[in-house]
Amino acid sequence: MATRSTSNHSLPDTPSSLPQFLRQDRSALVNKFHYIENLQRDRLTEQYENPEKESEWTRLTGDHIAYRNRYINVEPFANNRVKLNVREGFNDYINASPIALGPRRYIATQGPKNTSTSQFYRMLAQESTDRTPSVVIMLTQTHEAGREKCFKYFPDSKDTPLELHPDPDLDDGFEGIVELLAAEEDPACRCTTRHLRLRYKTPTQEGQDDERHEKEIYHLLFAGWPDFSVPEGENRKAMLNLIDKSATFNLPHAVATATFPLDTASKPPSENTPSPRIIHCSAGVGRSGTFIALDFLLAHLEQGNLDTVPDDVDPILDTVNAMRKQRMMMVQSEAQFLFLYDVMRLAWLDHHDTSGTVP
Repeated sequence: MATRSTSNHSLPDTPSSLPQFLRQDRSALVNKFHYIENLQRDRLTEQYENPEKESEWTRLTGDHIAYRNRYINVEPFANNRVKLNVREGFNDYINASPIALGPRRYIATQGPKNTSTSQFYRMLAQESTDRTPSVVIMLTQTHEAGREKCFKYFPDSKDTPLELHPDPDLDDGFEGIVELLAAEEDPACRCTTRHLRLRYKTPTQEGQDDERHEKEIYHLLFAGWPDFSVPEGENRKAMLNLIDKSATFNLPHAVATATFPLDTASKPPSENTPSPRIIHCSAGVGRSGTFIALDFLLAHLEQGNLDTVPDDVDPILDTVNAMRKQRMMMVQSEAQFLFLYDVMRLAWLDHHDTSGTVP
C-alpha cells in the first residue's frame, strides 16, 4: 500500500508545476465554498417556495419520514434515494443516497439508529452484488462530546452475534444475524477492520421454504475524524491509507477519463460493477462526502487524468458540486472543502516527484 504525503502546513511557495486549480490561494477557495453553498441554498429555496411542484430537489416529508432521520435538516432528495424493497403500501424510506461519480458508485448514508439497524442491513443486502463483498466505512465514533453519533450496529464478539428481528414497519419477513468472523487493529489506517457475515432469510410464496442468503461484509471503523472538522497529523495519513485499503476489499472501481463538469445521470451498472462502498459518518454528508471526493479524485490523480486539466477547470469544485446535486451538504464545512485542496496539492506533488518525497 502506497504511503501518501501528509504535511499539514501550506507550502511556502506554490510550485509552478502545479495545475491551476491547485495553485489557488485561500481567499479564492473560500469564495468557491460560498459559491457552492449559494447553489445549494437556491436549490432548497426552489423546493420550499414551490412545495406543490415536483423538482429534482424535492425532499420527502411527513412523520413516517422524520422519525427515521437522525437529523431534521439532512434528508435525501426524493428522486435520488435508496428505496427499501418492501411490500406495496409499506414505508420504503431510509436516509441513504446513491452517489455516482463517473462510473464509480457509492452509497452515502446516516449512521444507523437503534431503530434502523435492521433497515441498514436490508439496504446492504439488496444493494450489493453476489460477486463481491460489501464494504462499509464508518467515519464516526458511536459517541462524540457526550452525544450519540451512531448506534453500535455491529457485533464486538464472536460469541454474541447481532440479531435482526422482523420489522413490523416493513412486514417483509426479513430476519437474520450478523456474525463477527475476525477483527484486527490496523495501525497504518488507525482503524478497526471487522470481517462480518450477514445470514438472513426472506419469505417466498406461501407453502415454500424461506430463501436463505449469506453476505460477506468488511467493516472499517475510523475514529480519528472529529465532526465538522478534518483529520490532523497522523490521523490524516491514516485516513488516506484507509481510502486505499477500502478499495482492496472490492473489485477495482473503474475511473475512466473524467469530463468536467461530471455527468451524474443515472447509468445502469455493468456486469462487472462491484458492490458500492457504503460510507457513513453521523449525518452522512460532511465526513462521508469528503471521503468520497478524495477517493474519486485520488484515483484520477493516480491515472494521470489531472495532469492536463485546463486552467479554467476545477475538478475539486466540480466533484463537490456533482455530489451535492445527489445529496445535500456533501463536504459540509469550509474546513472540509479546503482540506480537499490541501490533500490533493500534496498528493499531486508526491505523485510527480520521482524520489517519492514532497519538497
